[in-house]
Amino acid sequence: MKIHFTILLSFLLLSSLVIAQNPEPLTDNKEFIAKLQEQSKQNKTIKADFTEERYMSVLKEPQKSTGIFYFKKEDMLRWEKTAPSSYIFISADNKVKVRESDKVKDVSSFNQVIGRIKDLMLTLVNGNFSDSKQFEPSYFQTPQLYIVKLKPKNKRMSNSFEYIQLCFNKKNMLLDELSFFEKSGDKNVMKFSNQHVNIPLPDTLFTNF
Repeated sequence: MKIHFTILLSFLLLSSLVIAQNPEPLTDNKEFIAKLQEQSKQNKTIKADFTEERYMSVLKEPQKSTGIFYFKKEDMLRWEKTAPSSYIFISADNKVKVRESDKVKDVSSFNQVIGRIKDLMLTLVNGNFSDSKQFEPSYFQTPQLYIVKLKPKNKRMSNSFEYIQLCFNKKNMLLDELSFFEKSGDKNVMKFSNQHVNIPLPDTLFTNF
C-alpha cells in the first residue's frame, strides 16, 4: 500500500520559514481552547487552498505542491493535491480511499491508519488538545497567531516526529499553517489560504473521485 505519509498524518486533512514574531508562552490556554472550540461548533464546512513545501537535508530547494482541502461535519474529509501531480485522499463514514495515478484504493481495512486520521482530525477541528491521548500540547502566541506545538506520545510517531505545529489566526480562529518537524531535521510546511466556512459542500465530494 502506498499512501503519502504527510496526508496520513494530516488527518491521522503550519509553520512558515518565519512563523512568528518572537512567540511567547500563552499563559491562559483555557481561553484560547474555549475560543477555538466555540468557533469549531459554528464551522459546519471548510474549504481552503493549500501549498505544501517539503524541506529535506539532501535537497537544496524544497519540494512544492498545491491543492484543495475540504471538511464537512461530522467526519467527512477530502485532501486533494492538484500539482505537480494528482493525489486524492477521502475519509467518510468509516471508509478511507485514495487515488493516485488514476488508481483508486480502498484502505478502510487499515484500522490503525483510520484511527490516527480521525483522532488528529477531531483534535484539529475541535481544539481538544488537552484531551488528546496522542499528543502533549504546549501553547504560544504572537500578536497575530495562536501557536500549538504537539509532541507525540505514541512511540511509533515520536520516533519519526519531534513535534507538529499549528498556527491559528486570532481574527477567525482558522488554521493558517500546519508543520511537521521530523527527528531527522526535515520538515513539511503547509499553508492554507482562500478559506471559506459554511459554504454548501455536496456529500458526493467525499465519496466520488
